[in-house]
Amino acid sequence: MRRTNGCRADLVATFAAGFTLVELLVVISIISMLIAIAMPSLSRARANAKVTACASNLGQLGLAVTTYANENEGLIPRGPANAGPFDFACAQVATNQLWIGSGDPAHPSRHNGLGLLLNGYCPEPKAYYCPADNNLNLREEKPKIGTEHDAYGSYTYRQLDQLPPMMNQGRLSDIAYNVIETDDGPQRVRVEALAFDTNSLGKGQYRHTNHKAKRVNVLYRDRSVQAFHNDKGAFSIPKETFENPMNILARLDQIIINADYGYGNSPDRAPQLSSAPGKQ
Repeated sequence: MRRTNGCRADLVATFAAGFTLVELLVVISIISMLIAIAMPSLSRARANAKVTACASNLGQLGLAVTTYANENEGLIPRGPANAGPFDFACAQVATNQLWIGSGDPAHPSRHNGLGLLLNGYCPEPKAYYCPADNNLNLREEKPKIGTEHDAYGSYTYRQLDQLPPMMNQGRLSDIAYNVIETDDGPQRVRVEALAFDTNSLGKGQYRHTNHKAKRVNVLYRDRSVQAFHNDKGAFSIPKETFENPMNILARLDQIIINADYGYGNSPDRAPQLSSAPGKQ
């Protein structure tokens, strides 16, 4: 027993005397360096997890759109009829609006776009909000649904925007092509996209990004969801676009074309509308 206690005492003494202040600082520096190396990886892992959760949301909405179409003669959910050239709350314009408040005299107090799915097809509010939505979120927007205020979600839904004449009622099962008038002549792009992450880079109320505008999930007609890098801004509305309301509509058209083209291709290589505002 005495021998054992002596060994323990020697070990404690050696340990206590074995670390100088300099050595302790070196250890702390190494630990700090390891943490600094690990942090970017952890940040990327968290960002990737949010992209995956976002894709799951869009998958749920895709299933709800399919169910809605099955019960409504094959037609996708869509907002009210167009009431004028600058009617942004209508079926002809892609939108992330879920609810039109009482302040809109043309279409007061009704659901819009994907918001129609809240009535039994996809009642879970979280499905309409990207976990990496940087400024419009579930806590702020969900309580506005059903009130006099407009309410928005995270995903831009095409509705009847950029559909060719044979699909102008929005029949989900129809396979058709848009003819895109480009500077190099007309080009055909197959209609495939239904919804995608919103990335509007305007100022104040016109700024709304998911995944910091760096990644974008796109929901397609077959309910598949594809993730794209947005390095070249194929899915973004640049801030200068907001100088003219008509530029916004044209840019939305181009983004939808990019999303359609991204089904099996690179959205960065999509045909560009002639003189399209915000062209990348």
